[in-house]
Amino acid sequence: MLDELLEDAENRMGAAVEFTQGEFATLRTDRASGAVLSRVTVEYYGVQVALLELARTTIHENMLMIIPHDSNDLVSIERAIRLSGLDLNPANDGKVIRLVFPPLTEERRHQLVKMARKMAEEGRVSIRNIRRSTRDDLNEVGESEDDIWRAEKQLQDHTDHHIGLIQQILSNKERELLKI
Repeated sequence: MLDELLEDAENRMGAAVEFTQGEFATLRTDRASGAVLSRVTVEYYGVQVALLELARTTIHENMLMIIPHDSNDLVSIERAIRLSGLDLNPANDGKVIRLVFPPLTEERRHQLVKMARKMAEEGRVSIRNIRRSTRDDLNEVGESEDDIWRAEKQLQDHTDHHIGLIQQILSNKERELLKI
């Protein structure tokens, strides 16, 4: 029973790390990436739909081209990008929307680093919450104190490992954002 609880906690912590890494991918850098559009939703016949479900993207140097499956969606997609807060100016030529990724200013780079740190902290808090709930579950199992103590030590090792992964991913993202 203890092993099952620990395995479940480790899986949930791994999912929290993956989610945090996905959040980092949405932060815009100088390079074009379709990941920045992963959170953008478009109103499609009265329903909010992920932009990436309505169009395909191609990357050419520092430009991201969005090619909708239905050309009638161009205006809706353009509007959604403008309202997304990505600081990008979409250019609509009637068939394709082009997003040029201009170089980031120093001030904007530091804002993005702050956002990345906040995302990392949310990931760490999520991992700590998983540790707390698992620790509560361990104490309710009814095993011997020694077994529970060993399981709590393993749980803390898993927690430290996953928080370290988030810190490593954050360091890489900060380096990427601050690189000129």
